[in-house]
Amino acid sequence: INPFLYRKNTLDFFTKEGVVLQSYRSLRDGKAFGDETVVKIANAKGKTPAQILGRWCVQKNYVYMPKSVKKERMIENGKVFGWELSAEEMAELDSLTKPEAFTAFEELYRKCVNRDTSKDGTMDGVKMSITND
Repeated sequence: INPFLYRKNTLDFFTKEGVVLQSYRSLRDGKAFGDETVVKIANAKGKTPAQILGRWCVQKNYVYMPKSVKKERMIENGKVFGWELSAEEMAELDSLTKPEAFTAFEELYRKCVNRDTSKDGTMDGVKMSITND
């Protein structure tokens, strides 16, 4: 869960069912730190791109647990409280998911399901269809 793979309908379904969702790879291994929209919002807020992505998770009520081995980044990544993104900024971030992100997600899902789920080497009984919205 991050602005670059935001499956709103799927996430809303689980939230309504009472499932607490955790953002995995919230910061996308730094790959989004140069994104034009993220940088623009970061500059406007006086924050870092990592803090913008982390705050997006917090405002969406997703569990945000960034990973870093560097103390200074751990401190930076934790500074996502005491300020908010505006509704307009949240909407801008929500719109960063592109159709090719869904395609890549589906391909990875099928690869991992095949690798991690099959008990007997077949895909019999394994759910292969997923929601991508």
